[in-house]
Parts: sequence; structure tokens; C-alpha cells
Amino acid sequence: MPLLRRKSVLAAKIETTSGTAESLTASEAAFNVFDLTMTPTIAMTPRPSQGSFSSLPAVPELYGGTCTFRTEVYGTGAGGVPGWASTFLPACGWTNSAGTFSPKSETPGSNVKTLTIGAYIDGNRLLMRGCAGTFSMTFETGKIAVINWTFTGVFVGNSAVALLAPTYPTALPLRVGNATFSIGAWSPCFQSLTIDAGNTVVLRECATNTDSSGYAAAIITDRSVTGTINPEMELDGTKDNYDIWTSMTEEALAFSLVNATDKFALAAPKLQRTNVAIGDRNGVVTDEITFQCNKSAAAGNDELTFTFSAP
Repeated sequence: MPLLRRKSVLAAKIETTSGTAESLTASEAAFNVFDLTMTPTIAMTPRPSQGSFSSLPAVPELYGGTCTFRTEVYGTGAGGVPGWASTFLPACGWTNSAGTFSPKSETPGSNVKTLTIGAYIDGNRLLMRGCAGTFSMTFETGKIAVINWTFTGVFVGNSAVALLAPTYPTALPLRVGNATFSIGAWSPCFQSLTIDAGNTVVLRECATNTDSSGYAAAIITDRSVTGTINPEMELDGTKDNYDIWTSMTEEALAFSLVNATDKFALAAPKLQRTNVAIGDRNGVVTDEITFQCNKSAAAGNDELTFTFSAP
């Protein structure tokens, strides 16, 4: 009997002990997720036989996996921190303090976390443990703000498990319109803003792991937050992005979206342009800007923050 791709559900839970799989229920699947894919990454060691071109049975190596999916940016409907943020962001190195998520440079523990993730596909469940991730955000004018997530972890396997039936969130997604935006004191018209967390995620090899996977868990070992934006070009005396670029000037980025019940804001206190090129948007000249987000305080871990609040 064929299985239906549309009948897919993602469940994810923060692990009490990094790398130790958690039990998943419908309560851990209360997300609106799109384009869910879980893929094992298991290399096979070939074994050529003697005396012919034939092969002996190949042997699997390390049991890794990746899980990718997309979520919309939405709140709780009451100005609080939504479940997708409190679950996925700590496993990408961003942790919550009074509704504001800031990046950390730490191994999994009291702040940074790893996840157990299950992909339920019409009666089958693919499972990963010890998952850490990275993400990219896209804000296009007139469209829903979205986040693309990529998690790397230890592939546990596939088993027959009934499709979960969670209570899905009903808060409406935030649309990129009526936004508040500035770079320094400049508030131009733009069509697209992207942010890439730029995490380096690796799997820790561990020969003594009892599930024979060869891995303990995933871990984030580096981060480089970058992005792009395409504002309309200004006259040289008004805003010279080329001079700002070559003079290595840093400016504060502030951006927020709001609806009747929720507000989502991101801030990068030290945005630095790394490239500026001329673009064209329906005959209007644009500055195609690539940027990086630098630390502000001496201790760092403040280059990009996200805040959830009431409007």
C-alpha cells in the first residue's frame, strides 16, 4: 500500500542529556512545518572480492543524518515566545532571556541544547537524536516571513509508528508589510532581507556509543552570521553605501514585524557591509548589499538577537 507524502508530521524535543533520545508524543509536534525531509547520511565501505569483478557485502560506516524543513515566523497570539522558537533556536545556539534570544558560544548544556527529531510519514517514523542545527531567514515584501532549518544528528532508524495528531498552533504568521526597518539612521525601501546563522555543525565521533552509530551527538563549533538586503539606491550625498563599505563602517540594523497580537524584532548592533553591487528592480536602481553581523560588546555573543513581545 502506498504512503502519502502530504501526511507528514515533525516532532522535536529538547534532550535532557545531549545525545540521549527523548520519547516523542503529539505534544512535541505542535508546529506548522513545511517541506519536511529527513535523510540518513551513512557511507558504505565497499569490499571487492578476489578472483573476479564481483563484490562482497558492503559494511555501513557512521550513522549520521540531516533533517530540513521550513517554518513561518509567528508568535503565540498573545505576545509570548512561540513553541518553534523555544524548541529550535536553543539547538541552533540561540537561547532565551525574558523573550530575547541571543547567541551563545558553548557546548550543549544548561543553555545550548540538542534535539530528538522524529519525521512521521503516514505510518512510518524516521528518528534522529543529538541534533544541532543552523537556519536562514527570508523576509520578502508582501510575503510571509519564513525560516529554513537544517539539523544534523545521529540517525537512529525507521520504524512503523502511527502518525501523530497534535494540536496545531492557530496564531497567524507575520507578513512582511508595515515593517519597522533601519540601518543606522537610514530607513530605505527594500524588497528582500535575508539572514543566515552560519553555524558550523559537526557530529562527534565516539567508538564506545552503545547504539553502534559511531557518534555521540552533534555540536556547533563555529558561527558567522551574514545576510543580504536590496534597498533602492540613494544619491551619493544622501547614502553612499560604497564609501561605507570600503571605510569598514559598522551600523546598527533594526527590523520588526507586527500584527494585532504579536511582534517579532531582530537586531544586529554592528552590521558591516562586505560587498555592494548595482542591481535593477523593475527599472529602479538598487544596492545589492551583502553584510556580516559583528560583535558589539567585548565578550561577543550579541551580533544578532530576536525578541518576541506584544505589539
